[in-house]
Parts: sequence; structure tokens; C-alpha cells
Amino acid sequence: MNENLNLPVLLHSHNSVNPGGLDEASVEMDEPRLIESLDSAIEILRHERKSGRIAGGSIKESFVELGVPSKLVIIGDIHGDITTLRYILNQINADVMLRNSRNKLIFLGDYVDRGPDSLAVLYAICSLKTRFPESVILMRGNHEAPIEFPFPSHNLPAEIIDHFGYQRGKLVYNEKILPFFHLLTLATLIEGSLLLVHGGVPTGSYDDTFREHLSTAGRTYTNNTIMEEILWNDPRQGIRNRDGWEYSRRGIGKHFGIEISRKWLRISKSRVIVRGHEPCQGFRIDHDGSVITLFSCQEPYPNFQAAYMSVNEQELKSVEDAVDLSSQIYKL
Repeated sequence: MNENLNLPVLLHSHNSVNPGGLDEASVEMDEPRLIESLDSAIEILRHERKSGRIAGGSIKESFVELGVPSKLVIIGDIHGDITTLRYILNQINADVMLRNSRNKLIFLGDYVDRGPDSLAVLYAICSLKTRFPESVILMRGNHEAPIEFPFPSHNLPAEIIDHFGYQRGKLVYNEKILPFFHLLTLATLIEGSLLLVHGGVPTGSYDDTFREHLSTAGRTYTNNTIMEEILWNDPRQGIRNRDGWEYSRRGIGKHFGIEISRKWLRISKSRVIVRGHEPCQGFRIDHDGSVITLFSCQEPYPNFQAAYMSVNEQELKSVEDAVDLSSQIYKL
């Protein structure tokens, strides 16, 4: 493909999102807009790591700790489904909500692959982070770690090449998108209530050192399995062996049992583990209310439902288990 051809419009009128003004009809996103949004998000994420702070909390490498937000919205896997993402952002009135830095919008990762508009989703989340840096937290999913943990369904490079041509697309992928992925958060802890990861909690014994292990997981993944497990693990019932886990049938990561979930809730002083990673009917509760799975896309998974969570400060402070959160989940 000739990379010098005019770039197509990546956000079409029937499924467009304009993070700069969600009520406007559409915005044409070309290559310069995408690059600008990626560059801006990268700069903000680097600054956050260097400063070690975000409004209402702290950042240590890939680990974020927050006090209880005034309002919290959590969005699970998106997988290139810009239509559903735009609907959710309009439902929560994101353009107003995010102006208050005491409110937080947290994405659980898996922005790309499988759906038709991965680049549009990347543009949307980067634009949101640029406009509302203190209010938006972008977490990393397994689909944002294709170099560290390769998997066959990573079709983002093909989408980039289709839009930009081979040489230019390769440059954008390697020099913009991968560095952006590397800066995304691996774990977020909300004081006294929620521990957020994309896939699951690690199966090792960390206790008082869990903060250090979570914060350094992104750069120590060649020496341990913590990052792999955060991105790829799944909760399962009925694991009876002494270790409380078994190797995943995915071929990467592990299945973890209820005792490991309870251990992480104890050491992190949390009530619920919130994660994405698995299609479900909007949400699913595991491990006697210790874990809740949230899934937020529908176009790539027509047999499943999409949902998001919206919960206020008082509700977070009174959460005892995942059942309490289920009434704060809104299915589409």
C-alpha cells in the first residue's frame, strides 16, 4: 500500500466520538490528530510517574493508590468498540464529570484488537487523558503487552498498516503506540475498598511487600511472573490443590482460587477485586463476592452484554463485597 496516499477518516459519522466535546456530532481524526493525542498522553503519563502524584493519590511506576473518589466510573474491556465507548461516555456525562479532579474514570485495559476501530479508541482514551489528566486513569490489559507476552489475536498492527501504509504504520506502532502501552498502570488501589487489575492477582506470597512488587512489575517481568499474572490470570471456582492455583488453559497466566483472592483483599485492606479480561453478561461475581468481572464492549462479542460501573463516595465506603457493587453496574 502506498503510505503517501491520503489518510482515511478513522472516525465515521455513524460511530464517531469526540472526547473534546462529547455532545458534538463527530470529529475527523487523521494521522496528525492521532499522533498528537498519543504524544500528549505519553508526556502526561511520564510526568505522573516522575512526580509520583495524581489528584487524590500517588503513583509509583505502574501502581496507583487513590483515596476514595467523590464519584468513580470503571470501564472494562473495549476491544476497538468505539460505538459502545461513546455511548458510555455520554451516559456518564464525562465532559462534565471529569472536570472535577475528585471524580475518577478508570479503564481496565484491552482497548485494542478484535473490534473494528482500535485506532479510534486509542485516540479517544488519549484525548480524555489529555483533557482531564487528574481524573482519568488508563490501565494496561494483556492486549497492551503484545511484545512482552505475544498472542495470536493482536490485529492492531494490521489495522495501522491498513490506514497508514506499511512503513509509516510500522513507525507509528513502534515509536508511539508501544511506548504508550509501556506507561499504562498495572494495578490501582482505592483506599479501603477496591483493588483493580486487568486480569487477576498474582499467586505468589508478597504480604508487606505487595506495593513494591506491583509498582515494579512492568520492568521486572523477565525475572518473575507478576506482570504476566496481573494481565492474564482468571478467577476460578473449585481449585483444591495446596497452592490455590493452576496453570491457565489460555496457555499463559494462571487460574487462581478463592484463598488467593482473600489473601490479596487482606494484604491490600480492600473489599473487592475488580477486573476485566473475560467476556460476560456485563458483569460476573466470583469467589463468594471477593471478585467482580466487568466487561464493556459488545460489537466484537455479540453474544455477551456490555456494562460499566458508576459508584459514589459513600457507596464505596460502605462496600462489603461484590454483591454490593452489582447494583452500581449499568448494562447497555
